[in-house]
Amino acid sequence: MENSSENSEEQKKALSGILDKIIDSKQSVSLQNFEPALVASRILNLLKERDRQILAKRFGLLAFSPRTLEAIGKEHNLTRERVRQIEKDSIKFLRSKLDEQQLSEAVKMLAHIISDCGKIIKEIELIKMLSMEATEEEKRSILFLLHIAEELLEVKESEMLHNAWASVTYNHEFFLSIIDSAKAILKAEGKPLDELELIDKLRQTEIYKNNQLELNEKVLKNYIEISKEISKNPFGQYGLNEWREIKPKDVGDKAYIVLKHEGKPEHYSAITALINKHGFDKRVANKESVHNELIKDPRFVLVGRGIYALTEWGFEKGVVADVIIEILRKTNGPMSREEIINEVMKKRMVKRNTVLVALSNKQIFAKIHKNKYDLVMR
Repeated sequence: MENSSENSEEQKKALSGILDKIIDSKQSVSLQNFEPALVASRILNLLKERDRQILAKRFGLLAFSPRTLEAIGKEHNLTRERVRQIEKDSIKFLRSKLDEQQLSEAVKMLAHIISDCGKIIKEIELIKMLSMEATEEEKRSILFLLHIAEELLEVKESEMLHNAWASVTYNHEFFLSIIDSAKAILKAEGKPLDELELIDKLRQTEIYKNNQLELNEKVLKNYIEISKEISKNPFGQYGLNEWREIKPKDVGDKAYIVLKHEGKPEHYSAITALINKHGFDKRVANKESVHNELIKDPRFVLVGRGIYALTEWGFEKGVVADVIIEILRKTNGPMSREEIINEVMKKRMVKRNTVLVALSNKQIFAKIHKNKYDLVMR
Protein backbone atom coordinates (compact mmCIF):
# COMPACT_ATOMS: atom_id res chain seq x y z
CA MET A 1 0.00 0.00 0.00
CA GLU A 2 2.87 2.34 0.86
CA ASN A 3 4.50 1.88 -2.57
CA SER A 4 1.14 2.51 -4.24
CA SER A 5 0.79 5.78 -2.33
CA GLU A 6 4.31 6.86 -3.32
CA ASN A 7 3.64 6.01 -6.98
CA SER A 8 0.41 8.00 -6.86
CA GLU A 9 2.28 11.06 -5.54
CA GLU A 10 4.91 10.70 -8.26
CA GLN A 11 2.20 10.46 -10.94
CA LYS A 12 0.54 13.61 -9.58
CA LYS A 13 3.86 15.49 -9.72
CA ALA A 14 4.56 14.27 -13.26
CA LEU A 15 1.06 15.27 -14.43
CA SER A 16 1.41 18.62 -12.69
CA GLY A 17 4.73 19.17 -14.48
CA ILE A 18 3.18 18.38 -17.89
CA LEU A 19 0.24 20.72 -17.25
CA ASP A 20 2.62 23.48 -16.12
CA LYS A 21 4.56 23.17 -19.37
CA ILE A 22 1.36 23.43 -21.43
CA ILE A 23 0.13 26.43 -19.42
CA ASP A 24 3.56 28.09 -19.54
CA SER A 25 3.64 27.65 -23.32
CA LYS A 26 0.20 29.28 -23.73
CA GLN A 27 1.15 31.98 -21.24
CA SER A 28 4.34 32.73 -23.17
CA VAL A 29 2.32 33.31 -26.35
CA SER A 30 -0.12 35.55 -24.42
CA LEU A 31 2.75 37.59 -22.96
CA GLN A 32 4.30 38.11 -26.40
CA ASN A 33 1.01 39.53 -27.67
CA PHE A 34 0.23 41.51 -24.52
CA GLU A 35 0.02 45.28 -25.05
CA PRO A 36 -1.02 46.74 -21.67
CA ALA A 37 -1.50 50.33 -22.87
CA LEU A 38 -3.75 49.20 -25.74
CA VAL A 39 -5.79 46.92 -23.45
CA ALA A 40 -6.16 49.72 -20.86
CA SER A 41 -7.30 52.15 -23.57
CA ARG A 42 -9.95 49.74 -24.88
CA ILE A 43 -11.23 49.10 -21.36
CA LEU A 44 -11.46 52.83 -20.61
CA ASN A 45 -13.55 53.27 -23.75
CA LEU A 46 -16.32 51.30 -22.01
CA LEU A 47 -16.88 54.35 -19.77
CA LYS A 48 -18.67 57.64 -20.38
CA GLU A 49 -16.39 60.47 -21.49
CA ARG A 50 -16.16 62.29 -18.15
CA ASP A 51 -15.64 59.09 -16.14
CA ARG A 52 -13.11 57.87 -18.71
CA GLN A 53 -11.06 61.04 -18.33
CA ILE A 54 -11.21 61.01 -14.53
CA LEU A 55 -10.04 57.38 -14.30
CA ALA A 56 -7.33 57.99 -16.94
CA LYS A 57 -6.03 60.97 -14.97
CA ARG A 58 -6.04 59.01 -11.70
CA PHE A 59 -3.88 56.23 -13.17
CA GLY A 60 -1.88 58.37 -15.61
CA LEU A 61 -3.26 56.83 -18.80
CA LEU A 62 -4.18 58.11 -22.27
CA ALA A 63 -1.24 60.55 -22.23
CA PHE A 64 -2.38 62.09 -18.91
CA SER A 65 0.04 62.33 -15.99
CA PRO A 66 -1.15 60.75 -12.69
CA ARG A 67 -3.14 63.26 -10.66
CA THR A 68 -4.51 63.62 -7.14
CA LEU A 69 -8.21 63.58 -6.34
CA GLU A 70 -8.02 67.28 -5.51
CA ALA A 71 -6.29 68.22 -8.79
CA ILE A 72 -8.86 66.28 -10.83
CA GLY A 73 -11.69 67.87 -8.85
CA LYS A 74 -10.48 71.37 -9.72
CA GLU A 75 -10.22 70.46 -13.42
CA HIS A 76 -13.79 69.09 -13.53
CA ASN A 77 -15.34 71.43 -10.97
CA LEU A 78 -16.04 68.56 -8.58
CA THR A 79 -15.31 67.96 -4.90
CA ARG A 80 -12.51 65.64 -3.89
CA GLU A 81 -14.99 63.15 -2.47
CA ARG A 82 -17.10 63.20 -5.64
CA VAL A 83 -14.03 62.32 -7.71
CA ARG A 84 -13.28 59.45 -5.32
CA GLN A 85 -16.83 58.15 -5.74
CA ILE A 86 -16.63 58.36 -9.54
CA GLU A 87 -13.36 56.43 -9.47
CA LYS A 88 -14.88 53.77 -7.23
CA ASP A 89 -18.06 53.47 -9.34
CA SER A 90 -16.09 53.35 -12.60
CA ILE A 91 -13.91 50.49 -11.36
CA LYS A 92 -17.02 48.65 -10.13
CA PHE A 93 -18.64 49.10 -13.55
CA LEU A 94 -15.56 47.83 -15.40
CA ARG A 95 -15.40 44.77 -13.12
CA SER A 96 -18.98 44.00 -14.14
CA LYS A 97 -17.75 43.87 -17.73
CA LEU A 98 -15.34 40.99 -17.10
CA ASP A 99 -17.15 38.95 -19.74
CA GLU A 100 -15.77 41.40 -22.32
CA GLN A 101 -13.06 39.38 -24.08
CA GLN A 102 -10.30 42.02 -23.95
CA LEU A 103 -10.71 42.50 -20.19
CA SER A 104 -11.30 38.83 -19.38
CA GLU A 105 -8.15 37.60 -21.14
CA ALA A 106 -5.91 40.23 -19.55
CA VAL A 107 -7.23 39.51 -16.04
CA LYS A 108 -6.95 35.74 -16.52
CA MET A 109 -3.33 36.10 -17.60
CA LEU A 110 -2.47 38.30 -14.61
CA ALA A 111 -4.25 35.92 -12.23
CA HIS A 112 -2.45 32.88 -13.67
CA ILE A 113 1.00 34.48 -13.43
CA ILE A 114 0.42 35.43 -9.80
CA SER A 115 -1.00 32.01 -8.92
CA ASP A 116 1.94 30.31 -10.64
CA CYS A 117 4.36 32.29 -8.44
CA GLY A 118 2.78 31.09 -5.19
CA LYS A 119 -0.29 33.38 -5.22
CA ILE A 120 1.80 36.48 -4.55
CA ILE A 121 4.48 38.35 -6.49
CA LYS A 122 6.54 41.48 -6.00
CA GLU A 123 5.03 44.30 -8.06
CA ILE A 124 8.26 45.25 -9.82
CA GLU A 125 8.92 41.60 -10.75
CA LEU A 126 5.41 41.20 -12.16
CA ILE A 127 5.88 44.27 -14.35
CA LYS A 128 9.20 42.86 -15.60
CA MET A 129 7.53 39.56 -16.50
CA LEU A 130 4.79 41.35 -18.41
CA SER A 131 7.11 43.76 -20.21
CA MET A 132 10.89 43.53 -19.81
CA GLU A 133 11.48 47.13 -20.91
CA ALA A 134 8.16 48.65 -19.95
CA THR A 135 7.63 52.35 -20.56
CA GLU A 136 6.09 54.47 -17.81
CA GLU A 137 2.78 54.36 -19.67
CA GLU A 138 2.93 50.55 -19.86
CA LYS A 139 3.75 50.30 -16.13
CA ARG A 140 0.79 52.50 -15.24
CA SER A 141 -1.43 50.50 -17.61
CA ILE A 142 -0.43 47.26 -15.89
CA LEU A 143 -1.19 48.76 -12.46
CA PHE A 144 -4.57 49.90 -13.76
CA LEU A 145 -5.40 46.36 -14.93
CA LEU A 146 -4.33 44.96 -11.56
CA HIS A 147 -6.66 47.38 -9.75
CA ILE A 148 -9.53 46.46 -12.06
CA ALA A 149 -9.11 42.71 -11.44
CA GLU A 150 -11.48 41.82 -8.59
CA GLU A 151 -9.78 38.48 -7.96
CA LEU A 152 -6.46 40.21 -7.23
CA LEU A 153 -5.48 42.31 -4.23
CA GLU A 154 -2.64 44.70 -3.49
CA VAL A 155 -0.27 43.89 -0.62
CA LYS A 156 0.95 47.34 0.27
CA GLU A 157 4.59 48.05 1.06
CA SER A 158 5.54 47.88 4.74
CA GLU A 159 8.68 47.72 6.87
CA MET A 160 8.80 43.96 6.25
CA LEU A 161 7.50 43.58 2.69
CA HIS A 162 7.93 45.12 -0.75
CA ASN A 163 4.82 46.18 -2.63
CA ALA A 164 3.20 43.05 -4.08
CA TRP A 165 0.05 41.65 -5.71
CA ALA A 166 -1.73 38.53 -4.59
CA SER A 167 -4.64 36.23 -5.41
CA VAL A 168 -7.66 36.57 -3.14
CA THR A 169 -6.93 32.99 -1.97
CA TYR A 170 -3.41 33.95 -0.88
CA ASN A 171 -2.47 32.72 2.62
CA HIS A 172 -0.42 35.42 4.36
CA GLU A 173 0.41 33.27 7.40
CA PHE A 174 1.80 30.51 5.17
CA PHE A 175 3.90 33.06 3.27
CA LEU A 176 5.32 34.49 6.53
CA SER A 177 6.17 31.00 7.79
CA ILE A 178 8.35 30.43 4.70
CA ILE A 179 10.10 33.77 5.26
CA ASP A 180 10.64 32.91 8.95
CA SER A 181 12.19 29.58 7.91
CA ALA A 182 14.57 31.35 5.49
CA LYS A 183 15.55 33.88 8.18
CA ALA A 184 16.20 31.07 10.68
CA ILE A 185 18.44 29.28 8.16
CA LEU A 186 20.47 32.44 7.51
CA LYS A 187 20.81 33.19 11.23
CA ALA A 188 22.02 29.64 11.86
CA GLU A 189 24.56 29.86 9.02
CA GLY A 190 25.72 33.33 10.10
CA LYS A 191 26.82 34.21 6.58
CA PRO A 192 25.30 34.98 3.15
CA LEU A 193 24.22 32.00 1.06
CA ASP A 194 24.00 31.55 -2.70
CA GLU A 195 20.47 31.28 -4.04
CA LEU A 196 20.65 27.52 -4.63
CA GLU A 197 22.16 26.93 -1.17
CA LEU A 198 19.31 28.77 0.54
CA ILE A 199 16.65 27.05 -1.60
CA ASP A 200 18.22 23.64 -0.91
CA LYS A 201 18.17 24.26 2.86
CA LEU A 202 14.55 25.44 2.67
CA ARG A 203 13.69 22.15 0.99
CA GLN A 204 14.93 20.36 4.11
CA THR A 205 12.46 22.14 6.40
CA GLU A 206 9.26 20.55 7.69
CA ILE A 207 7.04 23.24 6.19
CA TYR A 208 8.46 22.50 2.74
CA LYS A 209 8.13 18.73 3.15
CA ASN A 210 4.48 19.16 4.18
CA ASN A 211 3.65 21.50 1.26
CA GLN A 212 5.74 20.22 -1.65
CA LEU A 213 2.93 20.45 -4.21
CA GLU A 214 2.53 24.17 -3.49
CA LEU A 215 6.21 25.02 -3.30
CA ASN A 216 8.90 24.85 -5.96
CA GLU A 217 12.14 26.71 -6.62
CA LYS A 218 10.34 29.57 -8.42
CA VAL A 219 7.82 30.05 -5.59
CA LEU A 220 10.47 29.92 -2.85
CA LYS A 221 12.65 32.45 -4.67
CA ASN A 222 9.64 34.69 -5.28
CA TYR A 223 8.67 34.66 -1.59
CA ILE A 224 12.20 35.59 -0.54
CA GLU A 225 12.28 38.48 -3.06
CA ILE A 226 9.13 39.99 -1.51
CA SER A 227 10.64 40.10 1.97
CA LYS A 228 12.53 43.24 3.01
CA GLU A 229 14.17 41.35 5.87
CA ILE A 230 16.15 39.24 3.40
CA SER A 231 18.15 40.92 0.64
CA LYS A 232 20.69 40.03 -2.01
CA ASN A 233 24.16 41.51 -2.55
CA PRO A 234 25.59 42.20 -6.05
CA PHE A 235 26.96 38.65 -6.21
CA GLY A 236 23.54 37.05 -5.82
CA GLN A 237 24.07 35.97 -2.21
CA TYR A 238 21.13 36.18 0.17
CA GLY A 239 21.43 37.34 3.76
CA LEU A 240 19.62 39.27 6.45
CA ASN A 241 19.07 42.87 5.44
CA GLU A 242 20.88 44.11 8.56
CA TRP A 243 24.12 42.33 7.62
CA ARG A 244 26.86 44.59 6.31
CA GLU A 245 27.84 41.90 3.79
CA ILE A 246 24.39 42.40 2.25
CA LYS A 247 23.80 46.12 2.79
CA PRO A 248 27.28 47.71 3.09
CA LYS A 249 27.40 50.87 5.17
CA ASP A 250 30.74 52.22 3.96
CA VAL A 251 33.58 51.67 1.50
CA GLY A 252 35.25 49.24 3.92
CA ASP A 253 32.19 46.98 3.81
CA LYS A 254 32.17 47.13 0.00
CA ALA A 255 35.88 46.26 -0.15
CA TYR A 256 35.29 43.33 2.20
CA ILE A 257 32.46 41.97 0.02
CA VAL A 258 34.37 42.20 -3.27
CA LEU A 259 37.56 40.73 -1.80
CA LYS A 260 35.65 37.84 -0.27
CA HIS A 261 34.01 37.19 -3.63
CA GLU A 262 37.36 37.31 -5.48
CA GLY A 263 38.88 34.93 -2.92
CA LYS A 264 42.40 36.30 -3.26
CA PRO A 265 44.46 39.40 -2.35
CA GLU A 266 44.16 42.40 -4.67
CA HIS A 267 45.84 45.78 -5.10
CA TYR A 268 43.77 48.62 -3.65
CA SER A 269 43.31 50.12 -7.13
CA ALA A 270 41.82 46.80 -8.34
CA ILE A 271 39.59 46.67 -5.26
CA THR A 272 38.36 50.20 -6.08
CA ALA A 273 37.58 49.15 -9.66
CA LEU A 274 35.66 46.11 -8.42
CA ILE A 275 33.59 48.23 -6.02
CA ASN A 276 32.60 50.59 -8.84
CA LYS A 277 32.00 47.75 -11.30
CA HIS A 278 29.45 46.01 -9.09
CA GLY A 279 27.58 49.24 -8.30
CA PHE A 280 26.49 48.87 -4.69
CA ASP A 281 24.95 52.34 -4.86
CA LYS A 282 25.32 55.61 -6.75
CA ARG A 283 28.46 56.64 -4.87
CA VAL A 284 31.70 56.27 -6.82
CA ALA A 285 34.70 55.02 -4.84
CA ASN A 286 38.16 56.50 -5.41
CA LYS A 287 41.53 54.83 -4.85
CA GLU A 288 42.65 57.19 -2.10
CA SER A 289 39.59 56.71 0.09
CA VAL A 290 39.70 52.94 -0.41
CA HIS A 291 43.41 52.80 0.48
CA ASN A 292 42.89 54.92 3.60
CA GLU A 293 40.01 52.71 4.75
CA LEU A 294 41.91 49.45 4.18
CA ILE A 295 44.92 50.66 6.21
CA LYS A 296 42.88 51.27 9.38
CA ASP A 297 40.29 48.48 9.08
CA PRO A 298 41.33 45.34 11.03
CA ARG A 299 39.46 43.14 8.52
CA PHE A 300 42.27 43.78 6.01
CA VAL A 301 46.00 43.16 6.09
CA LEU A 302 48.69 44.58 3.80
CA VAL A 303 50.47 41.60 2.26
CA GLY A 304 52.53 43.33 -0.43
CA ARG A 305 53.02 46.73 -2.05
CA GLY A 306 49.51 48.14 -2.04
CA ILE A 307 48.11 44.58 -1.98
CA TYR A 308 45.50 43.71 0.62
CA ALA A 309 44.05 40.43 1.86
CA LEU A 310 41.35 39.57 4.38
CA THR A 311 42.69 38.95 7.87
CA GLU A 312 40.36 35.95 8.14
CA TRP A 313 42.35 34.22 5.40
CA GLY A 314 45.26 33.87 7.81
CA PHE A 315 47.51 36.55 6.31
CA GLU A 316 49.59 38.51 8.81
CA LYS A 317 50.88 42.08 8.86
CA GLY A 318 54.42 43.14 9.62
CA VAL A 319 57.73 42.77 7.78
CA VAL A 320 58.67 39.32 6.49
CA ALA A 321 61.07 38.77 9.38
CA ASP A 322 58.18 39.22 11.85
CA VAL A 323 56.13 36.64 9.94
CA ILE A 324 59.02 34.13 10.02
CA ILE A 325 59.50 34.70 13.76
CA GLU A 326 55.84 33.94 14.37
CA ILE A 327 56.03 30.80 12.20
CA LEU A 328 59.10 29.46 14.02
CA ARG A 329 57.60 30.24 17.44
CA LYS A 330 54.65 28.03 16.64
CA THR A 331 56.88 25.04 15.79
CA ASN A 332 58.65 22.70 18.18
CA GLY A 333 61.97 22.94 16.38
CA PRO A 334 63.90 24.13 13.31
CA MET A 335 62.30 24.28 9.87
CA SER A 336 63.83 23.84 6.44
CA ARG A 337 64.20 26.82 4.16
CA GLU A 338 61.50 25.47 1.81
CA GLU A 339 59.09 24.90 4.69
CA ILE A 340 59.59 28.47 5.90
CA ILE A 341 59.15 29.91 2.39
CA ASN A 342 55.91 27.92 1.88
CA GLU A 343 54.49 29.07 5.23
CA VAL A 344 55.40 32.71 4.58
CA MET A 345 53.72 32.55 1.16
CA LYS A 346 50.49 31.52 2.89
CA LYS A 347 50.59 34.70 4.97
CA ARG A 348 52.24 37.30 2.74
CA MET A 349 52.50 37.98 -1.00
CA VAL A 350 56.26 38.35 -1.36
CA LYS A 351 58.97 37.08 -3.64
CA ARG A 352 61.01 34.04 -2.66
CA ASN A 353 64.19 36.14 -2.48
CA THR A 354 62.55 38.48 0.03
CA VAL A 355 62.12 35.53 2.41
CA LEU A 356 65.74 34.42 1.86
CA VAL A 357 67.02 37.94 2.59
CA ALA A 358 65.04 38.02 5.83
CA LEU A 359 66.42 34.61 6.84
CA SER A 360 69.98 35.90 6.37
CA ASN A 361 69.59 38.18 9.43
CA LYS A 362 71.91 36.31 11.84
CA GLN A 363 70.82 38.39 14.82
CA ILE A 364 67.35 36.85 14.60
CA PHE A 365 67.75 33.53 12.75
CA ALA A 366 70.33 30.79 13.13
CA LYS A 367 71.13 28.25 10.44
CA ILE A 368 70.98 24.76 11.97
CA HIS A 369 72.63 21.82 10.29
CA LYS A 370 72.72 21.96 6.50
CA ASN A 371 69.48 23.63 5.50
CA LYS A 372 67.37 24.32 8.59
CA TYR A 373 66.67 27.52 10.48
CA ASP A 374 65.62 28.40 14.00
CA LEU A 375 65.35 31.47 16.18
CA VAL A 376 68.52 32.67 17.86
CA MET A 377 66.48 33.31 21.02
CA ARG A 378 63.58 30.97 21.74
